[in-house]
Amino acid sequence: MARPAPAVDRTVAVLNLLAAHPDTAFSLSEMCRRLDINKATAHAMLTALADSGFLLRNPRDKSYTLGPALIALGSAAAARRLELVEFARAPMQHLAASTNLQCVVSSAMGEEIVFLAVAGEVVPFGPHVRVGQRIPLAPPIGTVFMAWSLPDEVDTWLNRAVGKLTEPELTRFRNGVRAVRRRGYSVGLEPDVLGVRLGQSLDDHEAVPPLLAELSHTSYLMDDFGTGTHRIGHLAAPVFGPDERVAMVLTLYGFQKQLSGSDIDKLATRLTATTREITFAVRGRHPDLRVSGLLD
Repeated sequence: MARPAPAVDRTVAVLNLLAAHPDTAFSLSEMCRRLDINKATAHAMLTALADSGFLLRNPRDKSYTLGPALIALGSAAAARRLELVEFARAPMQHLAASTNLQCVVSSAMGEEIVFLAVAGEVVPFGPHVRVGQRIPLAPPIGTVFMAWSLPDEVDTWLNRAVGKLTEPELTRFRNGVRAVRRRGYSVGLEPDVLGVRLGQSLDDHEAVPPLLAELSHTSYLMDDFGTGTHRIGHLAAPVFGPDERVAMVLTLYGFQKQLSGSDIDKLATRLTATTREITFAVRGRHPDLRVSGLLD
């Protein structure tokens, strides 16, 4: 595992604080108090960020807010993702109509998953998703985003879990990530009403962490279909960008009946065919296909 970089961690903490309170200007003292940072260290860091345009420093009260350089970066990233969504819109609408399921496009932005587009009707067992809603990219949410990531990135994701994970739970999540990459898609069980409660709480930021903590201690992810039928919460598959990274994820919600392993495979085949179509349209590259020699 890579050694921690305290300076980077402190910089990220400052930017996250300001991003969480975009209408608030923070003094040096207030930021140091909230983030437990030494004043001398913080002053040098804030000065460098302000000189680079990532922060704005009010000359009167010497408070700090987000700067134009950071906003420009965020706007560029958001614009690129919205451009990619346009390539996904028709295929996802067709998939939603042909399966009678809700299809949602999402993307990872920092430590959050942002919902970018929705097709299909809201159904009784699906989340009430609206474009622009966000959810933490933290266990057990996001295995499909992490399955093609580097080991250090997976470790960072695991460290975002709400509450301490036991060694068996950490092993279970790592196995889940490997299973997603092996299959090419993620399958989530519907643990009683917990998943529905999470879907209905996306606008209540205080309600989400406790639900994530509950989910992280349940058998939420499916490693093996086995025999019999299963109540499925979601099926999700990645769309890759030109850099071979996961650019977006298509997720199907709203399964009205229990499914056998064969049923899941059939739906997953349709889902991954759609994500491959979109990957091709955006000139993306699937890393596993390159490794296997199917791509140059």
